[in-house]
Amino acid sequence: MKKFLALIALVAVALTACDKGNTEPTYSSKIELNKSEVTFAKGGGEEIVTFMLVNGQGGKVTAEANAEWLTARAEFNSEVIITVEANEGDAREAQVVVKYSGAKDAIITVKQKAGNVEFDEEFAAKRFEGQYFGSGNYFVTLSDIGLAKNGNHQANGTYYIFDFYGNTPSDEEYPMLPNGTYTFDAANTGANGTFSDENSWYGVTNAAGEYDKAKSYKSAKVTVKDGIFEAEIEFNDGTMHRVVYEGDLTAVLDDTTLTADTTINIEGAEIVATNYGDLYEVGMQNWYIEVKKDDKVILLDVFSASTTDPSGVYQVLSGAEYANKFIPGFMNGSAPVGAWYGSVSNGKFKVIAPMVDGVIQIKVLGNTATIDFGVWDDGGNLIDGSASGAYSVGKAEE
Repeated sequence: MKKFLALIALVAVALTACDKGNTEPTYSSKIELNKSEVTFAKGGGEEIVTFMLVNGQGGKVTAEANAEWLTARAEFNSEVIITVEANEGDAREAQVVVKYSGAKDAIITVKQKAGNVEFDEEFAAKRFEGQYFGSGNYFVTLSDIGLAKNGNHQANGTYYIFDFYGNTPSDEEYPMLPNGTYTFDAANTGANGTFSDENSWYGVTNAAGEYDKAKSYKSAKVTVKDGIFEAEIEFNDGTMHRVVYEGDLTAVLDDTTLTADTTINIEGAEIVATNYGDLYEVGMQNWYIEVKKDDKVILLDVFSASTTDPSGVYQVLSGAEYANKFIPGFMNGSAPVGAWYGSVSNGKFKVIAPMVDGVIQIKVLGNTATIDFGVWDDGGNLIDGSASGAYSVGKAEE
């Protein structure tokens, strides 16, 4: 009997030992990471993963890396700082193990892009458009299809935007983005030779003109030299883009310089209207009109059914209907397009205000013409009044 009871006790001990071997350990504490995976570009860098220690009982959290190309350390019992070396070879992956006595190890997977691949995307921009806001501030957009006439991004376009701070231009009328190297400024200090994080970004629009992709820069460098623009950009997801453009780097002044409503009364002007035919293939004649008197200039670009003269009442072009519409003023690089009020200085046209809404009436009577205005600029200022003078028909350039 005693032997039988002893045998039962021995079996019970053995079963208990087996149960302990198959049971998940219990933990009094827990490490909760804000993310379990980080990705680095080929150039490496530093990334911080924050964590929360639940039910900590004192003592420090530690972090250990299992690869020589990265280091990790835990700081303040709240974050893990991961530092990765530059990669010159294939893409690679490793782990950082975050440890705490009484808690299950937490794992951070660290990935790095291949160093033998230059960029994830190389973009040759077709359009450079910019505005100069004074005090060395240049707001620049590089894209494949350019901005719409209202200044917005168009459908199915790729856009890289930069808010540069550089030297004050020598020519305030036609300011060019100065030569030099510009670095990404995460603190938005506006320091010379930087571009701000706050107003610099990348986006791709869909057919509806909405953004399918929009990303901020993590780090970037831009080099400008004698009409050549080159940017190397790293995003938060670890991807790298290279953007290049060669051409006119003029960033025009902020569109309107008006600060209040303005009345135009020009008499004795020279008015030349040129018919370019159905230039845009919209079933309408495209008339380009220049009004000049002393240093004052008015430019108009209208669509009319008439091949004789541009007489008519015109509203702003805003859709697919072109009859009796005028093209609102906008800048194409350094060239004004559409309806503008400006002046001439040293033989150069200087923009004063684009006409972006309202009504324009043109009356041609033999060798004279009168143009009446009731329009608004892009700053909401009313431009009204009239211009009149000698009328002639220009010759369209072939």
